[in-house]
Amino acid sequence: MPNLPYEYIVAVLVVVALIILFVLIKKIQSDSIKNDLNDINVRFNAIKSVPLAFKLNKATYIAKINEETAASVDLYREKFDTCQKNMEQLQSLIDGIEDDIATKKTKQAKESILVVKENLKDSEEEVKEIETFLDSITQREHVQREYSNQLKEQYRELKSKVSTNVSELSLAYDGIEDKLRNCENLFSSFEEQIYANEFAKAQNDLETISISLKKIEDSIDEMPELLKNAKGIIPTLIDEVNNRYNDALDRGIYLEHLDIENKVNKVEKNLNENLKSIVSADTDGVKKHLDEVRGDLDNILNDIANENHAYEEVKTSLEEIHKDLEIIDKTYYYIQKVYDIDKEKYDLNGLDEILKNRDNTIQRYSVSYNEILFKLKESHTAASALLNDTRVLYNDIEKNKNELLKTKNHIDKASNDESRAQTQVVKLQIVLNEVEVKIAQYRLPAISDSYKEDLRKGHDYVKEIKEILTGIPLNITLLNTKLDEAIDFIYKLYNNVNNVVGMALMVENAIVFGNKYRSSYPEVDAELSKAEFAYLNGEYTQSLTIAIACIEKLFPKSGDDKIMEYAKGVQ
Repeated sequence: MPNLPYEYIVAVLVVVALIILFVLIKKIQSDSIKNDLNDINVRFNAIKSVPLAFKLNKATYIAKINEETAASVDLYREKFDTCQKNMEQLQSLIDGIEDDIATKKTKQAKESILVVKENLKDSEEEVKEIETFLDSITQREHVQREYSNQLKEQYRELKSKVSTNVSELSLAYDGIEDKLRNCENLFSSFEEQIYANEFAKAQNDLETISISLKKIEDSIDEMPELLKNAKGIIPTLIDEVNNRYNDALDRGIYLEHLDIENKVNKVEKNLNENLKSIVSADTDGVKKHLDEVRGDLDNILNDIANENHAYEEVKTSLEEIHKDLEIIDKTYYYIQKVYDIDKEKYDLNGLDEILKNRDNTIQRYSVSYNEILFKLKESHTAASALLNDTRVLYNDIEKNKNELLKTKNHIDKASNDESRAQTQVVKLQIVLNEVEVKIAQYRLPAISDSYKEDLRKGHDYVKEIKEILTGIPLNITLLNTKLDEAIDFIYKLYNNVNNVVGMALMVENAIVFGNKYRSSYPEVDAELSKAEFAYLNGEYTQSLTIAIACIEKLFPKSGDDKIMEYAKGVQ
């Protein structure tokens, strides 16, 4: 094989390289076009898969009940039609690109891809806009279903709660079960309305279910307290009202003005109506009504209690008035008797008017008393209506009674003070006589001069008291003052004389006992002489002290005993 020129070989190699390069470029362009086509197909299929037609149909059903929504749906229906035409054109362009690729029309395919990409972007935006709008219309179904699921969960919880609290719900159990079954029917109705795209009716069903479940829940929570009131507390209160009413009637208490029987009948009617509501689980307002019923019964009990208290007060006051009238009558009689006898002595002239009106006053009180007593026992008058008149009469009689008793006490005190003075004057006279006898009997030195003035003063007291007792009117204040002064003075005199006489006798006994020892003990003679001198001067205390001291020198620690033994022997 001949050797080829070097330049030829190089040229061949260059041509081969260019051919390979061309093939590679064509390959790369073809692959790029295919990749772009694949991307276009993915994007195109994505917008084709959006169920716009389905959503548009659902939105059309929904829009039937709302004119404004219907106009918007019609607008987007036109956009949907336009979008569909654009997508058909895109499909045609994509098919053409595939043909161009198959026939190696690379340039034409690239140009078509640019056109498709631009139109595809517009279609994507159109589909997104239409889908967003249609979803805004159809999302109502989703929201309603979410709400329905929440209500179903609430329903299941209530169902379970009812099952576990059968005993507490008692009378209302069947009523609550009926309401739960009604909710089940509403759930079924809701599904039918959703299926028919009747969203307004479906919403009404959901709202009705929500309200029903709330009422059922409230009924379950309130039921124990409602049953406690309706079946326990209120019937007990009704029995208590009837018992107290009958007891009051048995005691003769007038209660017709309270209209209790009609009130109790009304209460029982209201209670029965509320019990029906409880049985049917329609508890709206039942608690308020039962509270009002309890309030009515409490008011009735208070009314009966007030009449009972009024009756007792009137009855007790009338008993006190009866006693007071007897006291007033007796007091009038007593005062009149004293008045007739000692009017001037006790200065009772101020009682003229009181005693003059005695019969009228007693008569007036008696009439009022008998009138109230008759109304209380015989006529149809409430005790509460008599209470004020009774209090006024009682207070008036009490005031009059107290004034009469005050006058009687004044008379009694004056009479008692007079009697006391008369008795005491006699006693004081006896005491003075006894003092005179003792002074005369013992003839003690100096005592006659010391007590002469006191005796005279004592007799003057007695004389003055006797003169006061004869005075008209009798001056009780002065009488008591002088009597107290006389008692104090004369009894002090009596005690002093007794003390002096007793001391003088002790001195005499001591000196006489000591005389036996004068001759043997010069100092005894001297001391006894001092004692005698003091005795003669009336200094009996000093004389006794000297004499006893002298004897104790002879008989230490037993001088008093010696003197006492001697005195007893002398007696």
